[in-house]
Amino acid sequence: MSESEVNQLSQLVRRSRTIQRGEYIYHAGDRYTGVFSLKSGTAKLVLTDRHGYESIIAVLLPGELQGFDGMATGRYQCSLIALEMSSFCELTSHDITYMSTNTRVLQKLIQQKTCEQMDRYIRRIATSHRPAEERLAQFLVDLAQRYLERGFSSKEVNLSLTRQEIGSHLGLALETVSRLLGKFEASNIISVDRKKIQILDMNALRAICGS
Repeated sequence: MSESEVNQLSQLVRRSRTIQRGEYIYHAGDRYTGVFSLKSGTAKLVLTDRHGYESIIAVLLPGELQGFDGMATGRYQCSLIALEMSSFCELTSHDITYMSTNTRVLQKLIQQKTCEQMDRYIRRIATSHRPAEERLAQFLVDLAQRYLERGFSSKEVNLSLTRQEIGSHLGLALETVSRLLGKFEASNIISVDRKKIQILDMNALRAICGS
């Protein structure tokens, strides 16, 4: 984007808010107001079915956009919830329409981010029937790659999800997640220190998930 386009966009973006772990950026069923970008922290996108069962659809990292689940129907289909103290800003639907009409670069950016999310969901569905070990390895590889794309180290990831939340995201039991993390650590593939995971052997992780 040109400097003038960046300045114009910065005037439209609603200033950032800071929320604590467990607070909602938006609820399922809320009227669609726009898309949100994390400036710091992490968040989870949660879908709740009619029986009250919750599934974690996606994990949001700093710099990533979310809110596209409300574009089609005018209501958000999921809930976006902070996993830790996080800050975010919002670009309203009205401003997206205005800027997309007048700035082709933004229109292309929104399309690109939407497609990136779709690709991520497709990969997740594709691995959902694989052995548990492959699913967890792919999850860690994907996180490391996304951290790298945002200028962070790919050798250490901050796992703000609990073991139970990882299980919900990957369709695994809590005990399975704990057992596999222990197995990876015993094999010197990763090192676990509370919520920080250091990746010691990325090639071994990739080999487990078949890539």
